[in-house]
Amino acid sequence: MDKVHFAIERLLDTPNGWRPLVRDMVSRWPDARASELVYVLVSAATEIEAMFAEGSPARDGAAHGWRLAALLGVDFYAMDAVGLPHATAADMRGYWKIDPYFRDL
Repeated sequence: MDKVHFAIERLLDTPNGWRPLVRDMVSRWPDARASELVYVLVSAATEIEAMFAEGSPARDGAAHGWRLAALLGVDFYAMDAVGLPHATAADMRGYWKIDPYFRDL
């Protein structure tokens, strides 16, 4: 399944289906470039906004996608700042030992 479609499905799934999304993406695609995960989340949020009118409850999924993309981007920046590897999705696992937000979400 395409990564963007996977993210859209999770963001629209249940009210809390978005919570394990980053963790699930890291597990499914550990070799994906870090920036690709952020791109996938942004693309999914954009697609949801294009599919559903303002005021639709589905727009909550888009908001969660934007939030996850922003937080993930900041995490990759923080990893770079402290000298941790941050090239691939799998590198997140090491960072989660320091900042477990996505691991525990």
